Amino acid sequence: MTRFTIADLFADPKIRKYSIVAFLMSLTTTVAWWGISTWVPPFVASAAGKAGLPAQTWAAYAGMSYNLGAIVGYIGLGFLADQFGRKPVVMIFFAASMVLTFALYMWTTDLHLLLLIAAVNGFFTLGQYSWMSVWLPELFPTRMRATGMAFAFNAPRFIAFLGPLFAGMLIAQFGGFSKTAVAFSFIYILGFLMAPLLPETKGKPLPA
Repeated sequence: MTRFTIADLFADPKIRKYSIVAFLMSLTTTVAWWGISTWVPPFVASAAGKAGLPAQTWAAYAGMSYNLGAIVGYIGLGFLADQFGRKPVVMIFFAASMVLTFALYMWTTDLHLLLLIAAVNGFFTLGQYSWMSVWLPELFPTRMRATGMAFAFNAPRFIAFLGPLFAGMLIAQFGGFSKTAVAFSFIYILGFLMAPLLPETKGKPLPA
């Protein structure tokens, strides 16, 4: 029987590279999602309040719109990755997430348009989590597949959990919801640059 420990993820140079790159991509997805989606309902509520409309009602609309788009994104990424390949689709999701964060928080104040953009933003920023379930299993050999996936998916949370602890300070530092979310969106550059470092696995068998 082959003994396996988490240290083996970093023993082989190729697997070590995949583990580190996947960790950084997962960190991108996790940190950016927390720093962007958290502010969608209060941001839309604030815009509604300025327009003399019920803030809490519009916050609920924003949450539903964002999550509806996210559900479609969750499902859609897998089909898109099977059609066009893991690497280009994930890179497009990272790039689109950054652009749509600017669009949501900086480019419009029209409430109905905000709801539409929130849905499209959710498609990319939250829907992109599916890249992990699609791509990660195809990177690691059988004996370390579950551990490799778990490391890449969960390790970033030991960093991202700090976000809620400093939320108020961040909003004050950046000067509001909009600038805070946009500042966080720049981490998508990291994910975009890391994705090409992983192999394209579309149509290939799982590593033995």
